[in-house]
Amino acid sequence: MKSLFSVVFIAAIVFASGATSQEKKSTKKPTVSFSNDVFPIIKKRCLPCHAADSENPSELIVETLSDLVKGGKHGKPIIPKNGDVSILVQKIKPNPPFGEQMPLMTKKKLTDEEVELFKTWIDQGAKKN
Repeated sequence: MKSLFSVVFIAAIVFASGATSQEKKSTKKPTVSFSNDVFPIIKKRCLPCHAADSENPSELIVETLSDLVKGGKHGKPIIPKNGDVSILVQKIKPNPPFGEQMPLMTKKKLTDEEVELFKTWIDQGAKKN
């Protein structure tokens, strides 16, 4: 009887750990690519005001990943692996900690999905991929 209990107990643990692994796999977000997912949004929605030849009060240039990472007057906008704390994500969401929500020169703000792409990309390490 004791060995039957042990087998059932071990089977329950294996089954539970397998379900947990499966759940983790299904909740893991797909990899977000800077070049394919993030930069097209930057190019369309941010570059009009944040190009090297544009005058913008923040002095933030976003023409390349190196420019973006370097930052501007308010410091580095990206803290890799911490999207919620990154100024970039805070500024594209409503009620940023300073100034106005970006993009400033248009009434059409980024969608929740676009904001989530930026956050996920930063959470995944803000890689040049």
